[in-house]
Amino acid sequence: MTAAAGPSEVLIGREDDVLSLTLNRPGRGNSLTPDLLDALGAALNGVENARAVVITGAGASFSSGGDVAAIRLNSDSPERLQSYCEALLSGLNRVLLQIRALPCPVIAAVNGPVTGGSLGLMLAADLSVMARTAFIQPYYAKMGFAPDGGWTAMLPDRIGRARTASWLALDTRVSAEQALEMGVTDRLADAGAFEAAISDMLATLEQHDASVIATSRRLLDRQTGLADRLDAERLAFMTQIARPETRERMDRFLGASRAAQAAGGRR
Repeated sequence: MTAAAGPSEVLIGREDDVLSLTLNRPGRGNSLTPDLLDALGAALNGVENARAVVITGAGASFSSGGDVAAIRLNSDSPERLQSYCEALLSGLNRVLLQIRALPCPVIAAVNGPVTGGSLGLMLAADLSVMARTAFIQPYYAKMGFAPDGGWTAMLPDRIGRARTASWLALDTRVSAEQALEMGVTDRLADAGAFEAAISDMLATLEQHDASVIATSRRLLDRQTGLADRLDAERLAFMTQIARPETRERMDRFLGASRAAQAAGGRR
């Protein structure tokens, strides 16, 4: 599928009637920022006459969740931090609800690691394919952030409340194989067969009535009160991010990350 130039942080491609949206911050692990989420939301608003939408990431990662360095950079004053995080969380929730409201099926093509709130892009999609080398990890307990992106709003409906709570508490790294067994993803693919797996899934969906998928989503989300659950995550995140302990954890995380990069550069 050929990607055409779109907003700088989201590449938009179209092949026949399939729209592809590629998160395009590969140097930052496709981490989420208000600008990227605004670009993704604009692209989702532009879905017209599409048979399906495929969301993926550029480079080696699907998405590393919220950009911790950007959050820390905006934490020099409580007002600036609250403003930035409000834009980030509101933008993420808006995108997730946009995905759920689309009239066509959505596939998350998970080409690499998924951490933090970017899991929401998988959970909001109707189907997902994970590369066998990909993994999922919360990172909330390590960072001191409150869960966002549907970790409490959507994931428990898939794997249960107790399993979700354990995953968040232990900050477990879950492999693609484990994610398939848990029901978090629908299919695995080797690197060389990743595009073929997406094409195969699209071919199956082409035989089905897309309106049934959209109607099912609407009914399920009404029963679970998805919008309210996502808003509760936003409010909890805004409270948690203001703590000095969270700022200290961000500093330790960023320091360890820089040290690991420096060590890698000396090899």
